[in-house]
Amino acid sequence: MSKSQEVNSVVNLDNINAAENAWLELPPTLQLDSLANPLANPNQWEKEHLDVFLGRLLVDPQYIITTAKLLLNVNLIPIQAAILQNIWFKSFPLFIGCRGFGKSFLLAVYSLLRCILVPNTNVILVGSAFRQSKIIFEYMEKIWKNAPILRDICGEGSGIRVEIDRLTFRLNNSTTIAIPIGSGDKIRGLRANIICADEFAAQSPDIFETVIVGFGVVNLDPVQSVQLAARRQRLIEKDLWNEEQEVVFQSRSNNQTIISGTADYGFNHFAQYWRRYKKCIESRGDPAVMEDIFQGNPPEGITWKDFAVIRIPYGLTPTGFLDQKQIARAKATINTGIFDMEYNCIFLEDSNGFFKRSLIERCVPTNKNEIILNSGPINFQPRLRGDPNKKYVYGIDPAYSQDNFAIVVIEMNQDHNRIVYCWTTNKKDFRQKLKLGKATEHDFYGFVTRKVRNLMRVFPCARIGLDSQGGGVGVLESFRDPKKLEPESSERVILEIIEQGKYKPTDDEHGDHILEMINQADYTWTADANNGLRKDFEDRFLIFPSHDNLSLGLAYEQGELNPDTGYDKETRTLFDDSLEDLIFEIEELKNELTTIVVSRTGTGQGARDRWDTPEYKDTVTKKKDRLRKDRYTALLIANMIARTLGRAITAPRLVVGGTSQELAMKKVYKEPLFQGTNEEWDGIDVSMFRGIDRNMINYD
Repeated sequence: MSKSQEVNSVVNLDNINAAENAWLELPPTLQLDSLANPLANPNQWEKEHLDVFLGRLLVDPQYIITTAKLLLNVNLIPIQAAILQNIWFKSFPLFIGCRGFGKSFLLAVYSLLRCILVPNTNVILVGSAFRQSKIIFEYMEKIWKNAPILRDICGEGSGIRVEIDRLTFRLNNSTTIAIPIGSGDKIRGLRANIICADEFAAQSPDIFETVIVGFGVVNLDPVQSVQLAARRQRLIEKDLWNEEQEVVFQSRSNNQTIISGTADYGFNHFAQYWRRYKKCIESRGDPAVMEDIFQGNPPEGITWKDFAVIRIPYGLTPTGFLDQKQIARAKATINTGIFDMEYNCIFLEDSNGFFKRSLIERCVPTNKNEIILNSGPINFQPRLRGDPNKKYVYGIDPAYSQDNFAIVVIEMNQDHNRIVYCWTTNKKDFRQKLKLGKATEHDFYGFVTRKVRNLMRVFPCARIGLDSQGGGVGVLESFRDPKKLEPESSERVILEIIEQGKYKPTDDEHGDHILEMINQADYTWTADANNGLRKDFEDRFLIFPSHDNLSLGLAYEQGELNPDTGYDKETRTLFDDSLEDLIFEIEELKNELTTIVVSRTGTGQGARDRWDTPEYKDTVTKKKDRLRKDRYTALLIANMIARTLGRAITAPRLVVGGTSQELAMKKVYKEPLFQGTNEEWDGIDVSMFRGIDRNMINYD
C-alpha cells in the first residue's frame, strides 16, 4: 500500500468513526482521544485494587451511561444521561417532558440505579392514578428481566412482590414501592429517601403536601446523617472540605422529591410549582427573592442550588428519537393549545375556545373550589349506577365510523344538574368486544341500543336526546324494533316524544315515548344550546364530578379489588366499563369542550355563528378534517333537553268527554281526549271506560 493510500485509509476511518459517534452530539472539532479516560492510565494502587477502582467508577453518576449499560443492560443517549445526572444531585428536581420522550422510563432507570448504587435506599412512586405509578414499575420489571448482571448481583429475596394495595420491588436492602394515593389516609406512615410524583398535574396538591412530602421528612438512618453532617461541618471549619466532597455529601445525605409530568394550564398547581422552582433558581440565592418565595426565611439547609427545572420540548429531542411524521400529524390534528402543552412543554394561561378551561375547572368541586348552593355543598363522584329517586337525561351522538358513538348522562336536581356518566365506542371497539364475547348483539346499532337499555335500568330515564344526523335514523329504528327487547323482561320499545300540534305516526303506538330527535342543522337550536351550555357553566348550574386522588383511588379499589365492578346485582346487568374508565372519559369530555371555537359564516343579515372544532389537513390523506367532538355533542344535547325539562311548565291533566258525535268530530281533527304522561295513562284501568280509543290519546 502506498503512503497516499495509507493516508486516505486513515482519513476514511476517521470519517467512519465520526459518523458512528455522531449520536453523541459532540462538537465536530473535538478529538475523542482528548477526552479524559479514567481507564487509560491507572496508577499502581488502582491496578492492584482493580475491583474497588471499577466499583468507584460505576457508582459515579458522571459515568451513568456505562453503569446503566453494564448493570441494567439499558442504552442511554446523552440527553437522557444529562437529565439523570441533574436529578441525581438535586433535592427538588422538576422534570417536564414532551409526550413520547419517556419520562416514566427514565424515572424507572433512575429508581433502579439509586437502589443499586446507594444502599438502604427507599423509593416511593405515586401517580395521578395507580395505573400511572404502575407504568414506572412495569418499566422496572422489564429492565430487571433483561438485566442478567443485575439479577446476579442481587441476593435472595430480591425481585417483585405484588400486593393488594401496592407493588414492591426489592433490590438487596433497597426497595421501590408503587402505591395508589386515594384519600391519603391509607398511606400515612410510609418513609422514603426518594419520592417520584409522576403526572403531577392530575394529583391533589393538598394530599401531596400534607401526606406524600411527609414520606421524606425524616432520614431513614438519622444517626448516620447526624454523624456525616457533623464531620462535614468540622472539615469546613478546618478548611479541609472541597467541592467534590460536597457533591458526594449532597448526593448521599439528602432526600429527594421528584416532580414530573406534561405541562398543563397556568392556573393548575403544577404550573405554580414550576414558577416557584424557576424563580428560586433565577434568584441565585438573593435573600429578598428567597424570602418572598417562602413567605419568610427559607427552611434551614435549603438553597437555590437544591432546585432544578428540566424541560424537554419535542424540538430539543435528538433527531430520530421521535417519529417526525407522528409529530406532524399531531400538530395538524390536535388543538394548538393542547399541542403546545403536550409537545412544546408550555404552561398555557387558559384555552382559547368558546368554553374556557378555567370556566370548566370552576365547575369541578375540590377542596379549594367549593361549590355551595341552596341545597348545600356539592361534591360527587362519577357514577356507574344512578339514584332511583332522581331523573336522568341522556344525550347521544350516534357517529361510529370515523368518530365515536358517545353517550352523556346528566342527573337533574332542584338547583343544579350533574354530569355523572360518559361512554364512547366505535366500529373498531365494537368488533373487538364482539370477538371477546363482551357484545351480545351482532350489529352495531343493536349493540349501542342495548347499552342504552342497560343504562336505563340503573339511571331512571326522563328523556333521551339523539342527533338525527350521522346514524341517528339507524339508532332510532333499532330503538323501536321489538326484536331488540330482551325476552321475559319489562322492556318496551323506545319511541319519539309526543309533541302538541306535531302529529307523528308513532304517537299512536304503545311504548316509551321518551326519544327526542335533534336536528343540529337548525341554527336556532345550536345557538341556544351552546350559549345555554356556557351559561350553565358560568352559573355553576351544570357541575362536573370531582377529579382528584380520592376519586381515582376509589376507582382503583372498585375496579382492581372487586372483579364484579361492571355487574349490577339488582338488575343482573353486566357493563363493559369501569369507574376508572368513566373518570378518564369525563376528562376527555373536558378536553373536547376546550377545543370548540366559534367562527362566523356568511355576511350581513345572513351571518351566522358556527360552533365547531378547528379544521386541519391530514398529513397522510391530504384531506381536510376536524377534531373529534362526539362527547361534546352528546353533552350539548343532554344539557339542552335538561334545561328545557327543568324550565318546562307542567301542562294540566285533562280528560275530555262529550257526546258520541262530539267525540267523533274531535277524532277527525285529531284533538286529544286525554293529556298526561305515558306513565299516568298506563296506570289507568281502561276497562272501566267505554268508547275510549287509544289512538285519541295525547302523551306529553
